Amino acid sequence: MFLLVVVLIAASGFFLLRAAAAKRIQVESTLGRIPGYGYGEPARTNDPRAWLRRIGRVAPGGRGQAAETLRLKLAAAGWSRLLTPEELAGLKVVVPLTVYGMVLSLSLFGVLSLGIAAVVGLILAAIAYVSIPLAIDTRVRGRRDKIVASLPTVLDLMTLSVEAGMSFDASLQRVVRRLHGPLIDELALMLRDSQLGASRGDAMAAMAGRVDAPEMTSFVRALVQADRLGVPLAQMLRTQADDLRTRLRNEAEEQAMKAPVKMLFPTVLLIFPAVFIVVLGPAVISLMANLG
Repeated sequence: MFLLVVVLIAASGFFLLRAAAAKRIQVESTLGRIPGYGYGEPARTNDPRAWLRRIGRVAPGGRGQAAETLRLKLAAAGWSRLLTPEELAGLKVVVPLTVYGMVLSLSLFGVLSLGIAAVVGLILAAIAYVSIPLAIDTRVRGRRDKIVASLPTVLDLMTLSVEAGMSFDASLQRVVRRLHGPLIDELALMLRDSQLGASRGDAMAAMAGRVDAPEMTSFVRALVQADRLGVPLAQMLRTQADDLRTRLRNEAEEQAMKAPVKMLFPTVLLIFPAVFIVVLGPAVISLMANLG
């Protein structure tokens, strides 16, 4: 009986304290959900990304129009979620300086002399500075080629969905759920822009600007004109897919015709000298021996 009284008194005290602190608990619970909406705590001062952003704001290309150009390149490369323009500008400063410092540190251990380390460090730092934009441009070109190559297949699937009675948005959502790749990522981002209030034309124009490919620009223009003029959507999608396949086939044939000309230079520079050495080498050696 005594234990029961103690338990009841403790339970009563617990519920009284919980009722007194109910508002505070509700406020703390609400504040705890804020980071889930993207409004987390400010970045720590020792965060490497924060230091990169600080360096990038004073580095060349970290502000103004140059930063906007970097942002477009990062979006075209699919790295907009990984890096910001300020962080990229900071990397273009930090990476060459780090490489130069590492090479100079070799002179302290006697591996290289100070003069050689300074020259080699400058060369490697210049290579590191140039390699970052080259890596981004290579990524942009590769991603653009993948998007253009997968565009006819996506248009065919959307054509089948539209002919089956689905709307354009529904067919696009179905394709985004079922497939993967760079083009699907861009279409998903375009759908998200439309859901946030942007018109279909503006969202697709933004997608064409990010991809920066003539094929995507042509598709967006055809879709906008079809909406304005009332052209059947399925017919427009099928026509765009056929035209794009024809264009890609013509480009492949053009590249195949250029291949023999491109192979001529390595053949002349690399293969012919070896053949001449093997064929004419013994004759030249015997001729020199006879003349000697």
